[in-house]
Amino acid sequence: MEYWDLIENPSNEIYRKLITVLCNNSDKFYFITRKELKCNHEILELFKPYVLQTYQTKEWASTITKGPEATVYVIDSNIETCHLLQQVANSLYDWVAPQLPEDLTFIKNNFEWFTSTTHEEFGGFSIRSEYYRNLIGEIHGLQLQKAD
Repeated sequence: MEYWDLIENPSNEIYRKLITVLCNNSDKFYFITRKELKCNHEILELFKPYVLQTYQTKEWASTITKGPEATVYVIDSNIETCHLLQQVANSLYDWVAPQLPEDLTFIKNNFEWFTSTTHEEFGGFSIRSEYYRNLIGEIHGLQLQKAD
């Protein structure tokens, strides 16, 4: 397994390319909302037709909270949700409350291959095949650093 961290916030065209690659190579994705942080419910309504599951947890991707549980929205990854992700934000780290839900995470075959903790401006890939390593290499302008 290899881990690659983003070293720059993907924005504009690089953000749109990143989202396209993530959506096209994932079965689903999720984001979270937290009770203590306000959230724009109009955004949640846009994704509502594609929600596969919601649940409460204190643990997700690379986060464990000591505060109240978060709500995880698991969403089908398809062309419509890809366009929504690209329309409501201009960069990965735009995904913070109160405007947007937080912590976009993309999943293929129940494996979280891209995770983010957006309020801390962290994102990265967990790569377990040459195929996925090549995919992220095709996103020109995406600034990555191999993690130790």
